[in-house]
Amino acid sequence: MIGDEPSLRQRWLGTRLAQLRRELGLSLQEASSRAERSTASLSRIENGLVALPPRDVRPLLDAYGVADTDLRETLIAVAGEVQAERRGWWVEHDDRLAPSYLDLVRLEATATRIRTFEVGVIPGLLQHERYARTAIRATSGAELSEEELDHFVSVRKQRQQILTRDEDPVEFHAVIHEALLHQHLDEPDVRTAQLRRLVEHARRPNITVQVLPVTASTHPALTGAFTLLSMHRLEIAHVELMTSDVYIEEPASIQRYQAAFAALAELSLSPEASAELLSDKIDIEE
Repeated sequence: MIGDEPSLRQRWLGTRLAQLRRELGLSLQEASSRAERSTASLSRIENGLVALPPRDVRPLLDAYGVADTDLRETLIAVAGEVQAERRGWWVEHDDRLAPSYLDLVRLEATATRIRTFEVGVIPGLLQHERYARTAIRATSGAELSEEELDHFVSVRKQRQQILTRDEDPVEFHAVIHEALLHQHLDEPDVRTAQLRRLVEHARRPNITVQVLPVTASTHPALTGAFTLLSMHRLEIAHVELMTSDVYIEEPASIQRYQAAFAALAELSLSPEASAELLSDKIDIEE
């Protein structure tokens, strides 16, 4: 089953524990003796095949002599998040969604802040249902049945709840290219409905929408769209490709994406001017 695949955070935790072991110069056999775990168990943990409970992370860190309080808290917190991933609404869908897409859903659900830059499609978290149907059909690469399409749209709507939930809605900042406001769709009124949705969302205190003008100068994100997901202890960059997803975790690379987003926000219209542009576009279409 697709849902049996380990999550990104689970793999990240295993990789980080393996790094700590190697930095100490310990073989698997030596580490297993110190931690009083079998070598097979330790190998499965390091390969992200086991969801390690937070209580079992501490003895490993003690065995490796990890005294850094911030690092200890990060690893224990991530282990807790891995456990929580097994109880989310997405569990009922995990046998029908690709592992890389499940990773995005899980990360979004626990993110405190999301920043995204889009050039080809309105961000999924801001999509109107009718626009979502059009976008999913266009990008699926396969002929979808109505039942399959309904399922994907349903999942997208559930993802969007992080923006409007009563408790701690995620802070969401989207920079979209102005070309998206003129996107040709099979049904013209779908674009108008989508523009209205953007205006409605932009009024929420936790959501910022900016439009990058077609006249904007060159910028660091000329290579395309990306999303930054900030959790309590992790920062991940997500890049969606046509047939797969890339998740970037290396700090220096994350900093480049953060700098690129800051540059994009600076080059874009202000949130107020962006909302005015969206409203003017709606008026013209009506």
